[in-house]
Parts: sequence; C-alpha cells; structure tokens
Amino acid sequence: MSLFVIATPIGHYQDLGHRALEILHQCSVIITEERKEGSRLLRHFGISGRQLEELNEHTNNEGLAELVALCTSQDVALISDAGTPGFCDPGADLVSLCRKKGVQIQSVPGPSSLMALLSISGRRLDEFYFRGFISPKTEERIEQLRQLKSTKVPVVLMDTPYRLKKMLTELDGELGEHTVLLGLNLSQENEVFLEGRPGRVLKDLPCDKAEFVLILLPS
Repeated sequence: MSLFVIATPIGHYQDLGHRALEILHQCSVIITEERKEGSRLLRHFGISGRQLEELNEHTNNEGLAELVALCTSQDVALISDAGTPGFCDPGADLVSLCRKKGVQIQSVPGPSSLMALLSISGRRLDEFYFRGFISPKTEERIEQLRQLKSTKVPVVLMDTPYRLKKMLTELDGELGEHTVLLGLNLSQENEVFLEGRPGRVLKDLPCDKAEFVLILLPS
C-alpha cells in the first residue's frame, strides 16, 4: 500500500500536475487538511465519490491512528489546503507513523509558496532559515521576532492571511531596520511582490488580508 503525499495548487488550479491529478482519480480515500477545501479542489477536477478524511491541528492521537489504519489497507492520497503537505502541518506525523507500519511513502511534488517567492525574489538566497509560523499569541510572537535580530541569514516567515498587517506591524516595531521581501497571493492573478522596510511595505499593502510568505533579510 502507498501513501501519496501530493502538493496542491497554492492559488491557481492549473498548477496541479498531471501525475497528481491521475493519482487523485485513482485513490478512493483522500486525506485533506480541511474537508471544505479538499472538496472544492476535487469538484473542480470532476472527482467525486471519494472518502474524505480530515487531518489538521484538531486531530487527536485516536484520529491519527484511524488514518494510519486506512493507509495500511489501501492506497491513500494526502493533500493540504494549499501547497505541500507534511510541511508545517500534521501530515509529517502521519507520514512517520505510516512508514513505521511499512506503508510506502511516495512524494508527488508540485506547487510551493516558499519556492515561488524565492524564484521571484531577485535575490540569490543560497542559504536561509525557515522559521515558518510563529505563535498566534502576541507576547510570544514579539519574543520570537526579537530572537531573529542576530540571525545572519535570511529568515522565512509565514502566517495566516488575517495576520498579514499584524506581522508587518510587529516587524516594523521590532526589526524595522531590516528589509523584507513579501509575496502576496502567489500564482494568482492578483499576485503582488513588495520589497522594503516593514513600515514601507505596510503602507504599500494593497489589501488587509492575503495569503503570504515573507523573507526577512539580515540588517
């Protein structure tokens, strides 16, 4: 049996690869981050009648064990809401447990917001630190950002769309002398790339909320 770890579009459905689409058609069980988003993707490509199971931050150990059991009896596809599963989400736990059970893990690479931003940054970022999502709690966020002051390599930060302005405001207050590279709605028609000090980028924002990835350059 195989668990296919499938990268899904980060904003443009046409970015889903032929192999990924073929596997989604073949698997009768699909594990998705959120049922609503997974259903929308499958519906767009005319895929129906699939058993959809959720795997996210609310999945407990019992639920995870049930998913592993499914993977040991048949081929299963694992997808996230957008991008590559197993990267900053609970998919990594499922992959680890399935491998211990002898399930073959197969990667189906594709869209990645991180790679998309790096590719359009115009910078040769041969080395960087992926910090990913910081705490949603304000005091912890501030402390985590302060810890980045002495970092000598670019730092990649991500957060939920509705914390876009909050992130830039906090960066302006704690790391205002740094330059940030910001990608909004990558791969979509309204894609935006902004570069500058956090305060400047904050003023130039075309919207209050958007999917984003941010690179903080060393001062």
